[in-house]
Amino acid sequence: MSIHPARLKIGLIGCGKVAAEHHLPSLKRLDRADVAALADIQPDRLERLAKEYAIAATYPTAEELLRDPDIEAVGILTHTPSHHQLGLAALRAGKHVFLEKPLALSRRECDELLEAGQAFRRKTMVCFNLRWHRLVLQAKEMLDSGRLGTVVAIRSVYTHFRDGNDAPDWHRKLCKGGGVTFNESVHHLDLWRHLLKQEIEEVFAFHAPSAKYEDETSIINARLSGGTLATAVNTFRTSPSSEIEIFGSRGRLVLSLYRFDGLRFYGHAEYPGSLSVRLREISRSLRQLSGIVPTARRGGGFGETFYHAWDHFLDAVRSGGEPQPSFADGRQAVLASLAAIESFRSNRPVAVDKENALPCR
Repeated sequence: MSIHPARLKIGLIGCGKVAAEHHLPSLKRLDRADVAALADIQPDRLERLAKEYAIAATYPTAEELLRDPDIEAVGILTHTPSHHQLGLAALRAGKHVFLEKPLALSRRECDELLEAGQAFRRKTMVCFNLRWHRLVLQAKEMLDSGRLGTVVAIRSVYTHFRDGNDAPDWHRKLCKGGGVTFNESVHHLDLWRHLLKQEIEEVFAFHAPSAKYEDETSIINARLSGGTLATAVNTFRTSPSSEIEIFGSRGRLVLSLYRFDGLRFYGHAEYPGSLSVRLREISRSLRQLSGIVPTARRGGGFGETFYHAWDHFLDAVRSGGEPQPSFADGRQAVLASLAAIESFRSNRPVAVDKENALPCR
C-alpha cells in the first residue's frame, strides 16, 4: 500500500474570479492539498465558495485567517495593491506563500517581500502559471537542446476583450497596478526570461489610453542581456490571444497557447505554406486529438497550468526544494513593466534596473 505525505493545510485569501475558476478547482484535484480555510471581505462570495467546496473555516479578514495555527501555507489571490502587505503579514505569521502576479507595485515592495521570505525561511512562489503550460514546457526543451540555434528575436501577443464597464479601479488605474502593461504583460515578460535565460535590460514602449483604462493598449520593445531583441503587443480591445514567436538561426518556433496544437517549428529553409509542412502539421494535430477531451474537462491547457503550479509548490514545501517562479522572478517582471510605463510616459528608452514608480493621477 502506498503511503501519501500528509495533506498540506492551505488557506486562500481572496474569493474572486481567479480563485473560483482556477485555483480552487486545481487544488480540489490535488491529494496533497487540503484547503482548510477561506478569507474574503465580501460575505456573499466567501459563503458561496465555502459551500461549493465544503470548506468549514471562513474568515472575514486575512488577518484572522493568518492567526489560524492549523494553516501552513496561504494563497494570496487578491488585487495587486494588497500583495505587499498581505505577503509580509503571511510570512511574519510563519506561513508559506503562493502569491498571484504581479508580485507587488514597486521595486521597494518586491525587495521587502524577497527579504521577508529569506528572513522567515518560508517557501515563496509567484503564480506565473504560463510557465507550466504544456506547450511552454515543450518549447523550453527545444530551446535548451539548441534546436533553434542562436536566438535573435522574440515576439509576444497577449490580448483580451475587456470593455471596462465593470472593471474595478485597481484594474483600470496605473497607480493601482492596473492597465494592460503592468497587470497583463508581466506574464510574457516572465516567459521571455524563462525561455531564453536572458534578462530584460532596456525597454522602449508606447501606449494608448481609453475612457475606461489609463493603459488599454501598449507596444513594448526591448533588448535582452544576450543581445536578443524583443517586442510585445498587449491590448484589452480585441479577441483573446496568447502567442510567442521565437526566431533562431536554425529555425522559428511559434507558440499559440490557446490552441491544443499551438506549437509549430519551421526549419530555417522551410516555408509554412509548403505541402510537406502543411501535411506534417495536419498529422501532428490529428495525433494530439485524443488528449483534447480529458484536458478540456479540466479547463483546457490554460486551466491545467494552475494545477501544475500548485503541485510544484506543494512538492517544494514538503521536499524542502525551492519553488519556481520565485519572488525574484516576480520582481524582475515588475521592474520590466515599470520601465515600460516610464518609457511611454517619457518617450525614451528606459533601463530596467532603475527605480521607477507607477504614475498616480
